[in-house]
Amino acid sequence: MAYCTVDDLEKKLDRQRLIELTDTVNNPPATVDEAVAARAIAEADALIDSHAAKRHPTPLDPVPEAIRGISATLAVFHLHRYRNLNSELWRKSYEDAVEWLRALAAGRVELSSGPTPPPEKGGTGITMTAAERVFTRDKLKGW
Repeated sequence: MAYCTVDDLEKKLDRQRLIELTDTVNNPPATVDEAVAARAIAEADALIDSHAAKRHPTPLDPVPEAIRGISATLAVFHLHRYRNLNSELWRKSYEDAVEWLRALAAGRVELSSGPTPPPEKGGTGITMTAAERVFTRDKLKGW
């Protein structure tokens, strides 16, 4: 299961740029090469899993939004690397994403799969149990 899709990559890049990075055939009409994009996504997801597996079962399901964005960022960086294009912006984005993954592995950041649901009305949801009392009124009578 991939953590992001080509649509997620298009949120990071405009479609024409994505075509330029993935279309290795250059035959009209130019299109996004899904296989090249899938390879970049798979490489990104492997890096994510290598960090996330230290604290979470992988693959992550459902995919948290933070992971979807990290996967797309890493995949775009890999697409630039495949074409031997040096982009300072994407290199910095890659480094920031890897630093976030290191923080995830170290437990300094947490994953959330969505907004936190509001607490239920009518109680705190806390249940407490205790051991049986050692000293009761009946046991202490006559002392």
